[in-house]
Amino acid sequence: MAVVVLGSINLDLIAQIKSVPKAGETGLAENFMTSPGGKGANQALAARRMGAETALLGMVGEDAFAVQALKFLRQEDVDLSRIGVSREKSTGLAMIVVEASGQNAITVVPGANGVIGQDVLADLEARLTSKDILVLQLEVPLDVVEDAIAIARHIKARVMLDPAPAVANLPKSLYRVDIIAPNQVEAETLIGAQITDVRTAKAAARQLRSRGVEVAIVKLGEMGVVWATARGLFYLPGEPVKAIDAVGAGDAFFGALAARLDAGDALADAIRIANHAAALSTTKRGAQPSFARWEEVRQYLSN
Repeated sequence: MAVVVLGSINLDLIAQIKSVPKAGETGLAENFMTSPGGKGANQALAARRMGAETALLGMVGEDAFAVQALKFLRQEDVDLSRIGVSREKSTGLAMIVVEASGQNAITVVPGANGVIGQDVLADLEARLTSKDILVLQLEVPLDVVEDAIAIARHIKARVMLDPAPAVANLPKSLYRVDIIAPNQVEAETLIGAQITDVRTAKAAARQLRSRGVEVAIVKLGEMGVVWATARGLFYLPGEPVKAIDAVGAGDAFFGALAARLDAGDALADAIRIANHAAALSTTKRGAQPSFARWEEVRQYLSN
């Protein structure tokens, strides 16, 4: 069993600022740092740190950014043997502005992530087995995600989709997954309605599940998480932590969820653990450097 992630690989350029400038306004950042990122890479690392055997498939550029982007993944022994290299496009970049409150705004330059194609899909078909969990996001071409879902369905592997960045009128074929898990804003885009509280989040989860998904999860940040299954609607409150940086928290949740499901945990238990992992990630700066290990989460749960 393993968690197999097909997704984006970025280098994050992060500026910390009191508040995000308005249009036409110049803001003075208080600090700057670089960090490996990309939703695919983030979720692969999060899954690995939570104990899962993990493989990442994707593309980087033929540049120095690639070395930095893959740094933590190599250190954690994530399987990178099927990472492709583009000679035409740079490694993906994400420019992130983090407010003092912990909220953030992100601009993504896809780079090599945008040219993932048939070679990577062929590698996926060769790597994936029926015992694996395939983890997908939308920072790579939609047709690649559609084909990856079709491959996984043929192999009979479980499929998890993080529909980010959200796309209005998401193709029906992308709902042919076992788990979909947008955050609050992404869920609003998918269903075309505002989510203001737990009640409306539950309604959104129910609507998403009606589109053919086995489990629909809506991540609500500090408010917690709701999910819909054939058994009904469920809610888990957020964790009372002092958040300083929410970058990557959703990826920490999704990667941890995949890892615990791969380990055989029941869905509710896996969501509870993922909720803890996401909360812990907000107490540290950056995305990948903030991801908790299974031992840390297990100790947190026992307190």
